Amino acid sequence: MSELHHSLETMGVLQFLFAVAFLICYSLAIGDFLGPGARVSVALFGLVSAVGFSVFTDPWVHGVLLTAFAVIGIGLFLGIAWMLKLVFASAVGEVSVEAAYGDALSASATEPAPLPEAPPQPRTSPDPVAEAPIGRLLGSDVPSFDQRAS
Repeated sequence: MSELHHSLETMGVLQFLFAVAFLICYSLAIGDFLGPGARVSVALFGLVSAVGFSVFTDPWVHGVLLTAFAVIGIGLFLGIAWMLKLVFASAVGEVSVEAAYGDALSASATEPAPLPEAPPQPRTSPDPVAEAPIGRLLGSDVPSFDQRAS
């Protein structure tokens, strides 16, 4: 393990770029973010990135081991997340997106009756514009921020 640690310490920029590209492509390839055709091309790009990372790692076996550890680590993370989803979904009760969408549609189909409109009130005089509070605090010789004509 100390040799793997030494390989990680001596990594260059190109190796970091290959490693990040591999991790991003691997995550996109196994997820549902992209369609099937795009996943194949992303998976191939990820494979090329993993090979590039391994080739530029000295010795190359450490690059292969680090790539395998990354795949195993992501797999463990996904497995734990899936198990937690199963545990919490069985405890709470799983609700499908289709059922929630159907409930929202049925609720919006029954619209409440419109409220009666109030008759308009006649205006006798315009409302006076109140003095701006900053003008009262600072005194009358300081311009205020209200929009009245002077």
